[in-house]
Amino acid sequence: MRPITGLSVIAVTALLSGAGISSPEVGDRNLSEDEIREITSGKTFHYTLRDEPRGEEQHYEDGRVTWRLPDGECMHGVWMVEDEVLCYFYGIDRYGCWNVVANSESGETSFRHAAVDLDGNRSDSPAVYINRISEEPVSCAPPQMVMLSR
Repeated sequence: MRPITGLSVIAVTALLSGAGISSPEVGDRNLSEDEIREITSGKTFHYTLRDEPRGEEQHYEDGRVTWRLPDGECMHGVWMVEDEVLCYFYGIDRYGCWNVVANSESGETSFRHAAVDLDGNRSDSPAVYINRISEEPVSCAPPQMVMLSR
């Protein structure tokens, strides 16, 4: 993975600060910046997308992140939060920003990532569901065995 440059961090920070957040759907609530930091920092999210495993993402307290895809490939990057938006940056052309949405209608709180576009409005991309939040580290294949993403 290419090192993160100051310009890259500035670009993502600009993305975050310019995001206007759309209102959540009935029964859902976007988590605040503090709530997102509380459930994210030091935790690993286990995801599904369209009922299929989407991988695991380990969030370090210092803002680094490791995402292990279902095939075992790992990517390393950073995560940032501002207002109600959580962004991941894995390189110049690999990033995504999300509202973290909580739903407690069933008596248990479930979480999902609802994609937002560059203007901070919800996009048409499908939600990524957080099946489980743990403190388990993400295990990656040795670097020499991982195919580099381009």
